[in-house]
Amino acid sequence: MEERIRRYERFIKKEIRKGKTEELMRLHEDMVRNFQHERLVHLLIMLFFVFLTVLLVILTLVGAYAGVVYGGVMYCLLILDGLMAVLSGAYVKHYYFLENHVQGLYEYFREIKQLRL
Repeated sequence: MEERIRRYERFIKKEIRKGKTEELMRLHEDMVRNFQHERLVHLLIMLFFVFLTVLLVILTLVGAYAGVVYGGVMYCLLILDGLMAVLSGAYVKHYYFLENHVQGLYEYFREIKQLRL
């Protein structure tokens, strides 16, 4: 996804220099709509994944505090907590990239509209 957005940004910059406004505006609206949809899907997945990570950490802590979870099971849960935290961090980073670049695509609307004038 990240490479797709970067490739589209290079494309739109090149096309803006050519000056085809009407066709370019329609294409850009479609692409931004697609990227917005992708961003929404990734937001929902990221929130669900982070929620599961927090829930797992809380369950591990409660289980350890209550004395229900100990020994090998506790080590497995701690490893799972760590893995989930790392994966959640990677997903947050990916969503951060999507959010910032989709926001950046809005600037190209302004540039295309200036070509019309």
